[in-house]
Amino acid sequence: MDRFAGIFGTAKPVIGMVDLGALPGAPLYHQEAGIFGLVEWTRPDLRALQSAGFDAVMLGDENDRLHELGIDRATDFMARKLATR
Repeated sequence: MDRFAGIFGTAKPVIGMVDLGALPGAPLYHQEAGIFGLVEWTRPDLRALQSAGFDAVMLGDENDRLHELGIDRATDFMARKLATR
């Protein structure tokens, strides 16, 4: 618990989840909206969690089908890019 307190400022942080839309290369990716569409769709969820006082937010990639045990470089890159927007 000391480790959590050192990172989050509390021993029991509240961590939320924001599900990303399908990323490029996935069958459900919305080509017309592109990456900027993903950012705009993700932003309201992130802001809601921040406003509610969550200590941290994880990004989920539940919209990419089929699920894989590993992650390829393109998916990793896009998730990081969205996280910094």
